[in-house]
Amino acid sequence: MTLYGVEGPGWAQLKAVEQDAGRPLAENHPAFEAALRAARLADGHPDLLAAASHLLAVARR
Repeated sequence: MTLYGVEGPGWAQLKAVEQDAGRPLAENHPAFEAALRAARLADGHPDLLAAASHLLAVARR
């Protein structure tokens, strides 16, 4: 079984920026791109799974 963080460690900060702006951010906004980059970097580090808001478990027979 493999665990993946669905939302990486930057997701909470992204939501805070959106809340402050009062609207969802565009996908090309620097904060959105930084959160996505942080999620991709965290994928290879099991110790950072706790920083994700949601987890996805994948198992194969």
